[in-house]
Amino acid sequence: MPVLLLLALAVWLAGDAAYALRTRLRAAAPGARRAPAEPFTLHPRGDPAVLLIHGFADGPAVFTHLAPPLAQAGFAVRAMHLPGSGVPPAEMAGTTLVTWRAAIDREIAALRTGNPSRPVWLVGHSLGGALAFDAALRPSNAVTGLVLLAPLIEPSSVRSPLLTSRQWFHLLSRALLFSRIVESRLPSDLHNPETRAAYRTDKYIHRDIYRALFAATDAIRPRAADWNGPLLVVCSPDDQIVDAAATRAFFAAAARARPAELVEQPGAGHVLPLETGHPGLAARIVRFIQSSSTPLPP
Repeated sequence: MPVLLLLALAVWLAGDAAYALRTRLRAAAPGARRAPAEPFTLHPRGDPAVLLIHGFADGPAVFTHLAPPLAQAGFAVRAMHLPGSGVPPAEMAGTTLVTWRAAIDREIAALRTGNPSRPVWLVGHSLGGALAFDAALRPSNAVTGLVLLAPLIEPSSVRSPLLTSRQWFHLLSRALLFSRIVESRLPSDLHNPETRAAYRTDKYIHRDIYRALFAATDAIRPRAADWNGPLLVVCSPDDQIVDAAATRAFFAAAARARPAELVEQPGAGHVLPLETGHPGLAARIVRFIQSSSTPLPP
């Protein structure tokens, strides 16, 4: 092997090892990890039940402002916690799409405890939107309807030079031998100054979480037409985290969904549940769920 190639390989491996050490030390530093938000339930005897599923590196607290209006409308509201979120990177290791599927299925089953015929709606934000759609395709869950907020159909590549976000991840996953923890550089993409200051997500993330994320998007992307229930999709054309064009294309492919509604919120960022327009968003979700409860003509 040419000397220059050996030297380049040695430099690359040294850089990989140095980055791995740096991220481990930074992830272990005091204050590096956000306080994990606990799952919560509002108006547990309401009907229908609404399961809120948060996104990547996030937690149930993202629904702090959306959940109360849904409960006030008479719905039973449950904001769940996805495994691998809000924990140290070492505890994220081993998280897979199967892990998330099992957690969501348990939550749906729990909402029907004592009432097997209770309607259950899924409201998912970002990655939670992809997981909600995935869960709705499992007949055993008998999901009544879906609300997807800035769903992760494909990550945005606006900050990815030359290659897409997906391509960079798979390339670096093979090229980095020592680095298992990634320091996230994603912006919060939240424009509301009243909620932006307190909003925190996981910053140091195990690579297994990214693998599970891409597995989730791969699982639903070709199956948009398999859902034939109510579908409300809300997205922002200015989203810096997910690809809004991919979301629109996915909605168009979900041609069997009925009723189906696509709403765009210009000027909003990715974190729609905490944006300035969250009261209007909550009202829209309530109206959609209530109107979809009326049987459609054959």
